[in-house]
Amino acid sequence: MDPLGKVYKTFMMLKYLLILTLIFLGIFPVPVSADNGTIPVDLQAKLILTALTYDKNLEEHASEQLEIAVLYFPWSVQSKEEALNFSKTLEMFQDKKISGRNFTVSLLIYNGDGGFKEKIADKHVDVLFIAGGEEPMVREITKISQSAKILSCSSRAKYVTTCGVTMAVGLKDNKPKIYLNLSSAKREGADFSAKFLRVAEIVGE
Repeated sequence: MDPLGKVYKTFMMLKYLLILTLIFLGIFPVPVSADNGTIPVDLQAKLILTALTYDKNLEEHASEQLEIAVLYFPWSVQSKEEALNFSKTLEMFQDKKISGRNFTVSLLIYNGDGGFKEKIADKHVDVLFIAGGEEPMVREITKISQSAKILSCSSRAKYVTTCGVTMAVGLKDNKPKIYLNLSSAKREGADFSAKFLRVAEIVGE
């Protein structure tokens, strides 16, 4: 990377870290749905994409283009709707880069079959977003993601503690927060920077 590119990358990382810190401290106001206490999907996407820039392993070992797969469970209408909504939102941010790389978004269906690991390998998936589903099924997915060294994330913070998902967006004191399971992160081969660890809510150390 040329010197100018390195300066730009450093500037953008500092900018994103500042925004994350201000959000988590409640200084940077963000809208939270009053009826169900949820974080708008566009903010969920921004926070997860920003958090990915702090995975040093993803930066060093991913291919020139990152592959983000959004997984849902076909027997759940809610899971499918969440996945479709989140994938469309991610596509709106494809002009942004993650650690200097472009990214693509695809949908994946999990039927509980035995060929899922091979499916994500064929697609060269780097990041796996898991839409809502029954916790035993989510745990099956994280066993596969850990075996395949693929970073898992979700919009459901409880999955970080109950299902072994590495990273999720949630609320703490009615403020957006990134929850991070360090044990799962290590199993999936992730290595988040110290700067990011200072603003994330850490579990599973």
